[in-house]
Amino acid sequence: MGPSEGSAGFIRPDIAKIAPYQPGKRASEMRREAGFERMVKLSSNESAWPPFPKAQRAIKAIASRLNRYPDSYSGVLRARVAGHMGVPEEQICLGNGSNELITFIAQAVLGPKDEAVFAWPSFVVYPIVSQLMGARAVKVPLDDGWRHDLAAMAEAVTKKTRMLFVCNPNNPTGTIVAKDEVARLLDAVPEKCLVVFDEAYFEYVDDPDFGTGMAHFDGERPVVVLRTFSKMYGLAGLRVGYGAFPVWLAEAIEKLREPFNVNMAAQIAAFYSLDERDEVVRRAEATRRGRRRMEEALAALGVRYATSQANFVCFAVDDGPAVFSGLVSRGVIVRELGGTGMLRATVGTEEETETFVSALGDTLAELSGGRAT
Repeated sequence: MGPSEGSAGFIRPDIAKIAPYQPGKRASEMRREAGFERMVKLSSNESAWPPFPKAQRAIKAIASRLNRYPDSYSGVLRARVAGHMGVPEEQICLGNGSNELITFIAQAVLGPKDEAVFAWPSFVVYPIVSQLMGARAVKVPLDDGWRHDLAAMAEAVTKKTRMLFVCNPNNPTGTIVAKDEVARLLDAVPEKCLVVFDEAYFEYVDDPDFGTGMAHFDGERPVVVLRTFSKMYGLAGLRVGYGAFPVWLAEAIEKLREPFNVNMAAQIAAFYSLDERDEVVRRAEATRRGRRRMEEALAALGVRYATSQANFVCFAVDDGPAVFSGLVSRGVIVRELGGTGMLRATVGTEEETETFVSALGDTLAELSGGRAT
C-alpha cells in the first residue's frame, strides 16, 4: 500500500483542503536556477542586517549549555518583555514566532461554524488557522489605497464572528490604519469578538497617526497585540514572537503551549536585543531611507505602489509572473503574490536596493506591454 492509498481514511477532510504556507524562494534555490553566484533576496521581509551585537555575543556565550533544556516558561525574557510593553507579566505570551501565537489564539477561540474576519490580501496565516479550526474565513477587500477598510470589516462581523485580525502595518501592502479608525472599529465590534492587532513591523513606522492596538489594551477587554523579534531585531532564524494578551486568554494559551517552545538561544538573544535601543533607531532610519528610495524609483517608472510604513514595498504591474522572472534573471528575488499582478520587495541594504531599482527598470523596459497598471 502506497502512502496516498492509506491517507484517505486518516486525514481530516478540512485539513486536506488547506493550502500549506509557501515561503519566499530561497536564495540557494534561485542561484541554481538563475546561474548567479549571489542573489539579492528581497522576498521574505527579513532584516537587511544581522542580529544586534549584544545578541550575537550572548548566543556564542551559551553554546556550551545547549545540551540542557531552556526555561520552559521563558521567565527572564517574559519579565523583560513585560517591562518593554508596559504590562504585567501575566499578560505576556511568548511563541516560536508570532505565527505560533496566532495558531494558539485560533485554537483557544475558534471552533466549527465560527467566523474570523480579516482584510485581504493580508497575512496568509489568517485563513490557514481559520480553516484549521473549521471556522469560516471572511475576507474583506482592501480599499482603493490598498489599506484595511475597517468600516467594511466591522460590517462583516456577524453573530458567528469570534475573531477579527488587523495587520498593521499590513503585510503585503505595508499600509497602516489610523488612530481614529481603530477607535471606531473597537466601538463597533461586539465584546464577544476578539480583535487581534498584528504589529510585526511597527518599529519601522514613522507616521504619528499610526493606530497601535496598545492604545486600547487593558488586559481584560478582548484585544491582543502581537509583535516579533524576527524583523527589526534580525532574529528570524531563531523565531521569537511575543504579545500582550488579556489575562483570560493568556491562561488558556498556557494550556495549549508546548513545553520549551522558545529555545535557549532565542530567549537569550531576544533578551539582550532589547538593550540596544540606539541600534533600533539607526536601523529604522536606514530602512526608511531605503523605502523612500524604492518608492521614488517606482514613481519614476510609472509603477503603482502602496505607500509603505514597513520594511518592504508592494507594487503592481501588468504581468506579475513575467516581472518576477525578469528580476530573477537579473539576480533579484522578490515575492510574487499569486497572479494578482502585485509584487512585494523587502528593503535591503543600500547596495541591494540599487540592484533592485536597476533590475526592475531593465525588466520593465524589456517586457513588451510591461508598463505598470
